[in-house]
Amino acid sequence: MSALPRGITQVVWKNKTKAKGRQVAFRVRMSRNVNGSPLKVDRLFDTLEEAKDFLATCQSNIGRQALNKIELDRDEKAKQIAELLASPPLSFYIKQYIAQYVPEAPEGDDLKRRNRVSVLSFFKTIENTPIPDRHNEIAAPLLQVGGLIAQMAQKAISNGEKKPFGSFKPEQITYIEVNDYIKERLATPAMTGNRKKGLGRNVSKISVSRELSFIKKLFNNLRHQEAKFKGLRNPVADYDKELLKNRDPKNVYRLSNEEKETLFKALDEYSNPELKQISLLAYHCGFRRSEVVPLTWEQVHLDENYIQLYQTKSGKPRKVVVTKEARQILEAIPKRDNDPRLFTYTLLGFSGSFDKFIERHKLDKFRFHFFRREAISNLVFNIGQITGMDGANFSILISELLGIENVRTLEKNHISELPPSGLSSQEQIMKSVGHSNKQTTKRYSPIKLPTRK
Repeated sequence: MSALPRGITQVVWKNKTKAKGRQVAFRVRMSRNVNGSPLKVDRLFDTLEEAKDFLATCQSNIGRQALNKIELDRDEKAKQIAELLASPPLSFYIKQYIAQYVPEAPEGDDLKRRNRVSVLSFFKTIENTPIPDRHNEIAAPLLQVGGLIAQMAQKAISNGEKKPFGSFKPEQITYIEVNDYIKERLATPAMTGNRKKGLGRNVSKISVSRELSFIKKLFNNLRHQEAKFKGLRNPVADYDKELLKNRDPKNVYRLSNEEKETLFKALDEYSNPELKQISLLAYHCGFRRSEVVPLTWEQVHLDENYIQLYQTKSGKPRKVVVTKEARQILEAIPKRDNDPRLFTYTLLGFSGSFDKFIERHKLDKFRFHFFRREAISNLVFNIGQITGMDGANFSILISELLGIENVRTLEKNHISELPPSGLSSQEQIMKSVGHSNKQTTKRYSPIKLPTRK
């Protein structure tokens, strides 16, 4: 073989996988200075022609500049990868948290599946919400200067590029970023009901507050993921409380007589009778959606006048008293061969169907949980009427019957809002519940405790 050009050397090594036991390659090695920047090249080529072409490229000015840029880009990319591995963004720790604390739901457990979907939705919102990037290379140093320059830098950040909350490193997220998150979310249109079409109000302060609770929980858990976060202060602890001041009051919405007529008529006419049966059982007995939809016949004990619940919000089993109206509904539900459940809906399937049903009939303020609220209020009211005493005296009993873990919550959210139970006439009772005639009161406040014989 003729002499190789300067800068190219032949490399020979043994290779057990080759038939001849040896392999030949050509190395181009160069170390030069290009415009003040060192250019180092060390490449292997299978053929001499490829090596010569690359050497010619290295020896031209344009070629050297192009190669230098490629090498610099590679170095920068390698640096970014190393930095990412050393200090991942928040989204990495969100995935770690979900993998450890939000496992896949067991087959057939609709409640856990629905809860998991809800948690994943919260974290997806947190991860994808864009906020101003105060850590970019240009603006960050200017914020430290103070005065007019800092104000200008702040304005530039507010009007400039944003990036998802999850792409920030945990150590970059302070109460300032949390404040930015709150402002961004409060300016975001809510995505429920008609608001999917861009109509209606923005995300409520209560919703943002719930999201902050997930961010707080995530940051509290970081020290269990990596020791370097042990002393990291939770940024949610110091956010501007004024931003969420006067949060939306709890929803005390009650259906008007006209809306009740519309709702019950629509339930009567709905194609799947299960929607009405589930809704009325919640209305008469105070079931949560997650309690009534998965019911099995084994849980129903009509001979002893109760339904045994195992999947409850508190995690504790409880018995639900079956009212006269609920019994009539249960007795009308047909049993299916080889199917232990009362209803064919899954929990998520029912939620979707009910939400569409409510939207179709323009009852956008109504939520399924309001059936339970009506049941609680009616139960408190009827106990007061039967005993002549204030319903508050029976708050512990009511909390046990309806599976309310916190008695104070029951007293605050339901009992305190009811009128005094010592009403002396039927007219006063009808006025207190907002009804104008006896038939409406009879139809929509039917819950009565079993009387002694």
